[in-house]
Amino acid sequence: MKFKTNVIIGLILLGLLGFVYFHEIKGGEERRLAAEKSKQLLDFKDTEVQRIELVRGDTTVVLDKGTDGWKLSAPVGDGADQDAVERYLRNLGESEREKTVVDSASATASQAAKYGLDAPRLKVVLGLEDDTEQAVAFGADSPTDRFTYVQQQGDNPQIFVVRAWRFDNLDKGVFDLRDRRVLAFAKDDVVEVQRSSPGGDVVLVREGEVWQLREPLFALADAEAVNGLLNKIDSAEIESFVAEAPDALKTYGIGGQTGVEIALLIGPDRAEKRLVIGADNGQGRFYARDASRPQVFLVDSTVVQQLTKGLDELRDKKPLRFDRESVGRIALTKGGGQVFAAEKDTAGVWSLTDPADRETKSWKFNGLLTDLGQLEVEGFVANLPQAAAEILSIELAGGGQPLLSARISQAEGMLYLRVEGDASVYVVNADDFSALDLGLDDVAQAPKAPVPVDGAGDG
Repeated sequence: MKFKTNVIIGLILLGLLGFVYFHEIKGGEERRLAAEKSKQLLDFKDTEVQRIELVRGDTTVVLDKGTDGWKLSAPVGDGADQDAVERYLRNLGESEREKTVVDSASATASQAAKYGLDAPRLKVVLGLEDDTEQAVAFGADSPTDRFTYVQQQGDNPQIFVVRAWRFDNLDKGVFDLRDRRVLAFAKDDVVEVQRSSPGGDVVLVREGEVWQLREPLFALADAEAVNGLLNKIDSAEIESFVAEAPDALKTYGIGGQTGVEIALLIGPDRAEKRLVIGADNGQGRFYARDASRPQVFLVDSTVVQQLTKGLDELRDKKPLRFDRESVGRIALTKGGGQVFAAEKDTAGVWSLTDPADRETKSWKFNGLLTDLGQLEVEGFVANLPQAAAEILSIELAGGGQPLLSARISQAEGMLYLRVEGDASVYVVNADDFSALDLGLDDVAQAPKAPVPVDGAGDG
């Protein structure tokens, strides 16, 4: 009898636990989700939306989702800003009804007009993948401007309010949602940059992580400058669209002899992306066109400044490149005579080999290698002046192989650097030169005084 009573009590407890779980815990969560869902402005999942229509007065903005993302279909055909569209759907999905003003049964046309819904400021229509639609219309703001009146479209035309800032987030026009990139490309996949301008053509080619100039000369390019140019194009946005389908591009200075064109070759197939810059509009902006799109638009002058950098700005200004760890010998010559030579042992300590009778300031050679590696030239000249006389040369070697040979010449107060294997002639700053212009006493300890011999001169 006692066992049977315990079993009954156990079953009752299990039943109570089941009731608590399904009604209070699981049921409570379902009721919470249902309550949240009932507050949503529209009930949809982002992945279900295939079409968005925004009706604003006499303008309707239409976005359609294709296999390659969102596209603008009206009032113009163009690419859409994918992030902006996704952000719009997220804002729409997060918008909540604050309170009902007029229920569906009382939502007559006169009531709708009372709240500015007879001619709504904005109507949002979503076309879903199951061929159904959801829509809401936004009317006037409340007297306090804190809320905006909204009416659900369809079988349940109740009127309610949302926070006014929610409406502001949704009141977008075509410019807000279209692709405003000056040029769409994969920055890290650019293998060549071609620039055509009245000042001459420039060609930059990337080999691995190194950028090289190929036109108008063959030289190392400044990777930071080239990447800055690409970053500017990648981040630049169209300021405004001037003409959707212009008849005469020359009206905007595009396609003439005075404009600038930048062609980017992308990836192993060298697909081309081309940006054409036209005339100045007189207000700090320039007309421009992506060759793959029909529109003419305006870009900020800072974009054009980056695109029209001078040749010297694009060239590498650190010409002394070597593997520091491989350097095992340094020799410095002035006026045709060697000042000193030094070698590094396996412990990384430098010792003079010529002359060999002086103790060495080992750190001076490490400092010299640092100054050589960090040397940044001031500029470039086409040829070494005939009057230039060599005043300093530095040779680096390692493993029995020459690593670097740099020679500095002077003419009329100017200092010129040439590097073996490099046809360029560089202009060096006098302060930078002084850091390299070392004498024997700079790298060697002071000679020791001779030690007197005891008893010298005794008869």
